[in-house]
Amino acid sequence: MPRYLSGSSSIRAASLLLLALAFGVVAGTPDSPANDPRPEEGHPAPDFALRTPEGKTVRLSDLRGKKVVLINFWATWCPPCRLEMPTMQQIYTEYRGKGFEVLAINIEPDAKEEIGDFMKELRLTFPVLLDSDMKVTRTYRLIGLPVSMLIDRQGIIRSKEIGYHDWTDKESRKRVESLLK
Repeated sequence: MPRYLSGSSSIRAASLLLLALAFGVVAGTPDSPANDPRPEEGHPAPDFALRTPEGKTVRLSDLRGKKVVLINFWATWCPPCRLEMPTMQQIYTEYRGKGFEVLAINIEPDAKEEIGDFMKELRLTFPVLLDSDMKVTRTYRLIGLPVSMLIDRQGIIRSKEIGYHDWTDKESRKRVESLLK
């Protein structure tokens, strides 16, 4: 047996590691990542409630059972976000009457005016939500922009796209249409 695996000190170290891992999972606070659903494909999308620039509160769980949702994390200063938004508008326009919703989550603090100008310039009509303290962004464990997640009617993340994505391409349309059935 290798020396690093022998002796009682290795057993004690392994036991302490297992205990630490168990303690971290069991003793976590309600806001700790250990108790949050994994924000990955095949897992429930963590719920959130965010306000629109007009002050209306939108809660993701209110759409569960009713709509397929594309959530997109973005910022006005993000070039790939600017490129992606028109493709999101196109599928939003095409599928919103069939139970499809887009929630564009902006991460910029104090950017209501810039967001309004951005939306007007690109002629975007889907809802924008404000995550200026980035609490939801942290819950979804994001480290870059844009990131989009396609969520089915049961609230399960069915696809996650990191970086620019053309939502009008054939494969994306097939995914959206299959979830709308």
